[in-house]
Amino acid sequence: MSSFKSYIILILLTITFCAFSQDTSNSLVSHYGILREIMREQKLDANADLRDFAHTKNLYAMGALEGLAGEILIINGQPFNGIAENGKLRIEKSFERKATLLVSAQVTDWSETKVEVNVGDLKELEMEIKRMALANNIDTSEAFPFLIKGTAKQLEWHVINAAEASEKTHEAFKEAGLKGNDMDQNVEILGFYSENHQGIFTHHGSFLHLHFKDRDDTKMGHVDNLMLNGSVTVMLPKTEKP
Repeated sequence: MSSFKSYIILILLTITFCAFSQDTSNSLVSHYGILREIMREQKLDANADLRDFAHTKNLYAMGALEGLAGEILIINGQPFNGIAENGKLRIEKSFERKATLLVSAQVTDWSETKVEVNVGDLKELEMEIKRMALANNIDTSEAFPFLIKGTAKQLEWHVINAAEASEKTHEAFKEAGLKGNDMDQNVEILGFYSENHQGIFTHHGSFLHLHFKDRDDTKMGHVDNLMLNGSVTVMLPKTEKP
């Protein structure tokens, strides 16, 4: 095989790899790593270096640390890495980590609405977020981020820890970490909505992926279920009116 043909094959393989590791088809949301490969095939190597995002303005992101060693949340450029150690939660505010999975967006302007909501689980929240997005002229066929600020009536969460798991399954990874079930917690939640990324950055059967932190920055993690009953502030990316 000539050196020219070898070079062309190398370029094609590189393009193919990039297409699978990062989705850039949507100008607002990018992702690194594929959830189903992480969970089913235990592909836990890093797919993104958080240091590359340290100076990114208006950054909102979430994901899992390299090796599924914890959870990632970035709110307006401020990082929170939740790590389960000896039955306790440690939060690092640092970009000096790598991510197995990362979903990110840059949002300069948000449309902020204070609303009365009554949702009993994530499926009901999913429908409410879609309703509000459509009312705000957001194309729900494309992925978008959102924020919720206020008091959660009930919030179930976990921080993953694959290193101390008894076996290589998603449930074992969760069991080895930390879990919580909090009532009337004042929180800030970052979510990503997508109808086209099940198994990529949302779980199968869901269009949502949510991470949270509390008001005092002492608790954070992946949201497993959520109940809201009362007044909360919902923030969606601002769009131009037609």
